[in-house]
Amino acid sequence: MTSGTIDQIKIGHVLRYVYLFKSEAAAGHDEGVKERPVVVLHVEHDGQRVYVLPVTTKGDGKAGAIPLPAEVASACGLAPHSSVLVTEYNHFRWLGFDIRPVGEGYIAGRLPPGFTAKIRTLAASAKGIDRD
Repeated sequence: MTSGTIDQIKIGHVLRYVYLFKSEAAAGHDEGVKERPVVVLHVEHDGQRVYVLPVTTKGDGKAGAIPLPAEVASACGLAPHSSVLVTEYNHFRWLGFDIRPVGEGYIAGRLPPGFTAKIRTLAASAKGIDRD
């Protein structure tokens, strides 16, 4: 992508985003604490609304944290021992003020289709936070 253009976002893409966890929202925060990788769970309205799951390195033993295989994490530029949390998500209108550029675009990587399908199935009952 060239500077100033907007990438075509697809399910399974890895983005950089200031994610707001449910626990942070419950504590009265309206912004996430830090920028982190997220995985695109769903895209609707021709790319106008995006749903993302957080990626964490502190998911060991946490309910709903699905470990990324080492080779998948490495291929996406994610830290070793990363997990995708499938119990909650953020959704927002694309391009969203909390998205961070990666190089000349916004896409940091992409999960393999099989793993993406697995986390989408596991996230079917996740709870969301509207970030608009």
